[in-house]
Amino acid sequence: MKRKKILVVDDNTVNLATIERDLKEQYEVVPMISGQRAIKYLYTENVDLILLDVEMPMKDGIQTLQEIRTLENGVTLPVIFLTANKDRRTVIEGSKLGIMDYITKPFESDDLINRIERVFKRLGMIPIDDKELLQNLQKVEDNIAQNLIPQAIALSEEVSGYQIDEEIAGRMKNIKMKLSQGDMGSAQNTIRRVIGVVESRMGIQHSELRNMGNRELYEQLRDVERNVENFMTKEAVRTCKGILEYNLEKGIRDDVQAVLDCLLAYDDDTALSLLRKLFEEVH
Repeated sequence: MKRKKILVVDDNTVNLATIERDLKEQYEVVPMISGQRAIKYLYTENVDLILLDVEMPMKDGIQTLQEIRTLENGVTLPVIFLTANKDRRTVIEGSKLGIMDYITKPFESDDLINRIERVFKRLGMIPIDDKELLQNLQKVEDNIAQNLIPQAIALSEEVSGYQIDEEIAGRMKNIKMKLSQGDMGSAQNTIRRVIGVVESRMGIQHSELRNMGNRELYEQLRDVERNVENFMTKEAVRTCKGILEYNLEKGIRDDVQAVLDCLLAYDDDTALSLLRKLFEEVH
């Protein structure tokens, strides 16, 4: 695989040399001492990412990026700001100009490398392994459960852009759409299925789950019903999650999951209807 080319722009020669040393084993590094030289370089050459210092004389990082965005090969070029001061102007102007990230000086080389890799993964330019994919999927699930919907939408969109198979990417786009429409139950149900697929692919087994007898399951479902009828949603959700920690028949597990999805969407009527069907299955 051809090495990614990174343009590093900083007026401090020590910083340039340090970054080049830290990155040269993984990337082709092109150091530039000023914004104007970087712009001139981009007139004839292409790069995959720019590390751009904000505080520079003559033409600062924001002014440099404004001009880069007028170039044909610079409109969508990913940029990470290097800044000694994370002030409000830097964040606002950088966001307007479409920066992917910023890192505050001084920084560790490992942190910089991780930031670069994350940008390339977000853009689907380098692959992501199943372990990291699973961690991100679980974060989406946690965000939905905690009603952090903007964060869940943003991360779902990010994951859908990863270099992953079309089946998972397509479902992440679907999850984003459902969250945007307020369909939390369906979104949570889908993310759990996606997580299950990735876990299965990784060989993660759940045989350690404990068994639960029908009588105990029936009593716990009755507790869920009482909590729902008394508008004690948090308690009902907690009980459902506890039930799902046991080894259940697939059909019953799916039904309990459906009840939980309804509760998280505050759809009490559907949850109660599903619970009554469950009573018939387990009583």
